[in-house]
Amino acid sequence: MTRPLFLKHLSTPRPATAAALLCLAPLGAWVFAVLDGGFGDRSWAVVAGAIFGVALQRGELSLVRAWRDLMALKDAGQLLGFLAALAVAAALTLGALAVTGGGRPENARIGPVDWLLPVAAFVFGVGSVIARGGVMVHLRRLSEGSLVAIPALAAVFLGFVIAIVHWPWTWATAIAAAPTPWLPTWLGPAGTLAVQLAGLAGCAALLWRYRPPASDSGPGLVHRVFVQPWPATAAGALLGCLVAASYAAGEPLGLIAECATIARWLATMIGLVPQELPGLDAGVAGLKAPLLQGFALTEHVLILIGFVLGAFACAVASGRFTIEGFTRRDGLEMVLGGVMIGWGAMTALGAVTGEAIAGVAVGALSGWVFLVFTSLGIVVALKLDPRSSVTAPEPTPPEGAS
Repeated sequence: MTRPLFLKHLSTPRPATAAALLCLAPLGAWVFAVLDGGFGDRSWAVVAGAIFGVALQRGELSLVRAWRDLMALKDAGQLLGFLAALAVAAALTLGALAVTGGGRPENARIGPVDWLLPVAAFVFGVGSVIARGGVMVHLRRLSEGSLVAIPALAAVFLGFVIAIVHWPWTWATAIAAAPTPWLPTWLGPAGTLAVQLAGLAGCAALLWRYRPPASDSGPGLVHRVFVQPWPATAAGALLGCLVAASYAAGEPLGLIAECATIARWLATMIGLVPQELPGLDAGVAGLKAPLLQGFALTEHVLILIGFVLGAFACAVASGRFTIEGFTRRDGLEMVLGGVMIGWGAMTALGAVTGEAIAGVAVGALSGWVFLVFTSLGIVVALKLDPRSSVTAPEPTPPEGAS
């Protein structure tokens, strides 16, 4: 069947088109700066979301893929990318605290370490394998034209709604009285940074023998930036910079708060939860999910739009955009895995970026606990998973290419 011309256009590398699309992010930020009387939360959300989408699409970052590549292919490139994100985010954030002598940041992702956190993280990891990626991966795939992301993301929101419905129980039995350990309390920002960087360097040393070979540079800079996938370490470093910049802007990076806010609005609108939920209005562990009074272009919505814009622009640039359907089995797997992802992320108060990377960036013990148990869930599920791949398909070659 002949594809429509616009799909043929989008599945061919178009760096110029992508550059024009990316210009919409600063333009949107300027519009909201005018409307809000200055560069505020909404303007930052558009810019941060777009950069977030660029980093994940260009580096194809996925914790599930990272562990599968290591286990199946002896390729540690993706894991080294996540180590780079953790190291850069911690160096910039804790480094700034050490230099300025600042105390515990007000909105930092310093979560409670309770008995439910490792359970939720493990469930999140298993669900990510079943669904072949987490929340960010499916938003990226949707931006690349993969229709299988639709049931996955719908199921993620269902998982969030389920977690919101039993939130009063979660709050009362696990979160409310749990400690929120902050490592600089004992080690100071500089000491925490030194210990974390030493640990990350040790992990990198163990993985270094499995690093991927250097790829061909391509015909030029434009090809390397817009068409050829970035090294995961470069994308991870960009993500780490964005996490630190988000702290400087006063709002920790992550999309789970945005998903939780929308899920709470839906659950309240259909009468599943009361108007007031403990912890979510004032915020807990840097995550706020206030009750919306209706749909509006808040920063919670705009960062999602910015993410999709950035990832879509990069998909167009690399010729990665192509409409792809899915089988009934694919759909069922997405629903099962998506519900687990949504429940795990909401119960753990974050996911890989917001809970793990942003948490480690400020020295939160909860970030390390989430990262370890999510990785454990992924590894266990991968051992039991008969499927051969969780990565997105390679770009479709232009028609007529040999």
